[in-house]
Amino acid sequence: MASTSTSARHSHVSSSTATPINSSISSESSSFPSESSESPTTSTMAAKVARTWNYDDGSECGPCNWPMAQTGLSQSPIDLKLSKMKVYSLADPIKFVNYNRPLNGEYVNTGYSVQFIPDTCIDAPEIYGGMLDQSYRFIQYHYHWAQNENEGSEHTLGGLSYPAELHLVHQGVEDPSKLAVLGVFLQILKDDSALSADETVLESIVNSGDRTSLKGQRLSLKLPENTNSFCRYHGSLTTPPCSENVLWTVFTDPISVTREQLAALRSVKDCSGHIHRKNYRPTQPLNNRQVLLCC
Repeated sequence: MASTSTSARHSHVSSSTATPINSSISSESSSFPSESSESPTTSTMAAKVARTWNYDDGSECGPCNWPMAQTGLSQSPIDLKLSKMKVYSLADPIKFVNYNRPLNGEYVNTGYSVQFIPDTCIDAPEIYGGMLDQSYRFIQYHYHWAQNENEGSEHTLGGLSYPAELHLVHQGVEDPSKLAVLGVFLQILKDDSALSADETVLESIVNSGDRTSLKGQRLSLKLPENTNSFCRYHGSLTTPPCSENVLWTVFTDPISVTREQLAALRSVKDCSGHIHRKNYRPTQPLNNRQVLLCC
């Protein structure tokens, strides 16, 4: 993993504070604005999902009826077929600025996931390089999972799922309308520290709307050792409004969690007061998009 300090980062990184992300592009937003160009049928569907959305495949508010599910051409997540990707030799790796810096913030049960939001600070974590079009500042992370080990991740590798997936969400410094999300697969091992800090507070945010403070988070612990092997493609948020403004970086190597840590995550309840059966979106059509395998 390439890590650097604020003083050592690339000269094109702006020192100004990025415009805070708003609810229309939040990856855990529970509502979304309707577009005036929509047809009456689409607008009606959007209005229903705006009131509530869920992960129940058979529900009228389920993934098949989310905005852009029928019309979007660059939706996420996708199945990552490594053998069919164009291999790109990475000369300029991703730079992780202040990823070793202890972060304080708030841990929230959004009713759809658990989300860590850092306190505002001068030396916020950022990423650049690695074929990113600009510098991106960290704004939150959250998880996707299921109740069994055969599913849970949103992206899949050759049709196979991991038990969970972590999304580290970053907002463009120069162009705040763009997002860059780092996707990290989670695998189960006996010993690891990736979710150690999270595990200590998950029991205090079991119910939707619960929130607590979380101190000393180091994002570097949530990255695989090898950050030079990843899949890159243009896609969308994986939750409503499913906006197609995301540059995805999905690492091919997973990080590890213990069964106890995953059990703590699986005990979290949704906005209806029930334990999440699953909170991942099914994979979406590639639609002739190019996916690069960078290594």
